[in-house]
Amino acid sequence: MLNPGLYNLGDRALTTAINEAQTPIVALDGMTAASIQARLAMGTGGTTAKVYVQTSLDQGTTWIDIACLAFTTTGAVKVVNLSGLTPKGTPAVPTDGTLADDTVIDGVLGDRLRAKIITTGTYSAAVVSVRASVR
Repeated sequence: MLNPGLYNLGDRALTTAINEAQTPIVALDGMTAASIQARLAMGTGGTTAKVYVQTSLDQGTTWIDIACLAFTTTGAVKVVNLSGLTPKGTPAVPTDGTLADDTVIDGVLGDRLRAKIITTGTYSAAVVSVRASVR
């Protein structure tokens, strides 16, 4: 049963290059929309930081990129809104951490969400935060 609300998909301090999935938020069955905000609070250094918001239709066996929010060496906030009610007539091939920068796949929302954070370069005093408002 869906519990609408604001969810923390991850707060990750950045130091070295990472490629890691954050702990998923589960029990979102019935989710029809999600507004996602990713923030890079920049310290120094680094090269790129990408936040992939992912969902699953098979209880976490296969993760599907539904948004990619890309950052460089400047702090920023990026926001997208995803709708599970948008028809998806053309099949989408599930990807895991490879969706093109600053794009979304609308119409696919499973029963869980997670953030996968991939960075390159060495950072100092930088943090990536990801939030989702689910309804």
